[in-house]
Amino acid sequence: PVIVAATAGTTDAGLIDPLPAISDLCRTHGARLHIDAAYGGGLLFSDRHRPKLAGLDTAHTVTLDLHKLGWQPAAAGLLAVHDPHDLTALHHHADYLNAADDTDAGLPDLLGRSLRTTRRPDVLKIAATLKTLGRTGLGALVDQVCDHARHLADLITAHPRLQLHAPP
Repeated sequence: PVIVAATAGTTDAGLIDPLPAISDLCRTHGARLHIDAAYGGGLLFSDRHRPKLAGLDTAHTVTLDLHKLGWQPAAAGLLAVHDPHDLTALHHHADYLNAADDTDAGLPDLLGRSLRTTRRPDVLKIAATLKTLGRTGLGALVDQVCDHARHLADLITAHPRLQLHAPP
């Protein structure tokens, strides 16, 4: 295998692949590891739930969507890379996207600042939230959401006419 994609938090059930074991297999076979932590990445903010993401740090690349467990707008997705050289594709020059006359006129060149090329990066919203709440504040929100999910699951399990699809 050239690359393996693991999941850290499925949308439907919040399932997390066995990241340490997958990482070991990738290392053994020389494959790159990408972890899709779009849904579960917010657990990193929580001291209580962060251990569920053990092995995340071994990935070559990780995606996070902070609009899921980070209280951000939908465009606030991140790609984290272990090796900055993995971002060299962002430096690709395309005349229609890197117009010299725009740059000379003082207009910002957005191509290398966002994976969404010509669209603005939304990092300011993420930075403002982190500055305001900090990891501890966001962690408390994650803990609260997880506690509410557990409580709702308990209520569903206790109800005679409801069936829980999967535990949170």
